[in-house]
Amino acid sequence: MSLLVQSYHALSEARQRRWRLVRRWVPRQVRWLYEGCLEVPGQLWYADRKLLYGAIREHKPKTVFEVGTWYGGGSTYFISQALHENGGGVLHTIEENAEAHARAKENYARHLPHLLPHVVFHQGKSTEVYPALLRELGAVDAVFLDGGQDAQQTLTEFEMFAPHMGPQTLLLAHDWDNEKMALLRPKLEASKEWKLLACATAPESVGFVVWQKK
Repeated sequence: MSLLVQSYHALSEARQRRWRLVRRWVPRQVRWLYEGCLEVPGQLWYADRKLLYGAIREHKPKTVFEVGTWYGGGSTYFISQALHENGGGVLHTIEENAEAHARAKENYARHLPHLLPHVVFHQGKSTEVYPALLRELGAVDAVFLDGGQDAQQTLTEFEMFAPHMGPQTLLLAHDWDNEKMALLRPKLEASKEWKLLACATAPESVGFVVWQKK
């Protein structure tokens, strides 16, 4: 497998040392997408990060929701950085694990303070925390689904967001090729309301998609 398929934080210590020897010869944008913020661990592979960051930069959503923060160095980082570069927008991100939530907030306060105006950290279950916020905001411009490995949970989360998704809303999803998306995937693929804009799959990804509502 190519060194650039996954991401820096997914490497073993030996492969991280190898990367540090060659990183100076890697183009800056490629290096950044691969490394993220070195001080903040993150998930998603290189191809996923490229599609996610590119979609937010291109479509310039103002209100973004995410399920699954972890430590904040993966999707949370690339979405909020894209919003920062767009000149506006806020990401609402939620993490059920209290320790990971606290660490993500600390990581941003310490290492990524310039992104704090663009990200709001929530802790708890998305289906318990987000409904009141969605009623308050009324509409969303983009949603990123990357919660637990539970197909019913993923579908339930989508159905929670669906009434607030208007034309041009983006839906981004990780683990598209896995059991997590077993119920949502056929629903979207059969729908005439959604258009597939981009897709990454094996071996570069475990499945990442960008959909847009027509």
